Amino acid sequence: MPAPLPAKRFYMIRHGETEANAARIMAGHIDTPLTAKGREQAYNAQKVINTLQVKPAAIFHSHLSRARDTAIIINEALNAPMHEDHDLAEIHAGDWEGAPYEVIAEMFDGWPDVPNGETHIDFFERVKRGKTKALTHSDDPVLIVCHGGVMRAFGEIHGIPTPGKFQNAHLYEFIPKPENLKFPWAVYDYRLCPKLKTLLKSESTIYQI
Repeated sequence: MPAPLPAKRFYMIRHGETEANAARIMAGHIDTPLTAKGREQAYNAQKVINTLQVKPAAIFHSHLSRARDTAIIINEALNAPMHEDHDLAEIHAGDWEGAPYEVIAEMFDGWPDVPNGETHIDFFERVKRGKTKALTHSDDPVLIVCHGGVMRAFGEIHGIPTPGKFQNAHLYEFIPKPENLKFPWAVYDYRLCPKLKTLLKSESTIYQI
């Protein structure tokens, strides 16, 4: 089965912690700002990205301020072209926006169609459109700054269930692996190790075939 998205090298990161994250409520399209911790996470991500041997040539980010502000902080070290795209926004959660995590737990384990919200099919199509625009922008890798739901949808588009488990402001790299026909990337995550003063790269299991 051909991949629905271009199998190109890229980076992807979720925004830093927001007030909604800290309060454990569903944000969706609510424009909840970064907390002080979220801004610190974004600055830590900036340090990680500044240490990469191959840095992003451009940044694509959601129009929601939590993603935009995370991207702006990261870009202080890169000074790369930035592109805002509504297609990279979180799913519109309709009547569940502002609801506690405990009340809407099924939304993190599946894709229920919420009253007055965006259907999961429409959301997947939107994410596919936004990702394709980003990945076809340049022959060099780009950085996509988005949301947990967008990162989950990326797996679902390729038939890989991905329960909500994406950390705030944690960098992932996707390197083409064409022999994997279903999900044609190997995925790696990055962390700074302050004691060793080095960047640690390890294979990630967030998208398991």
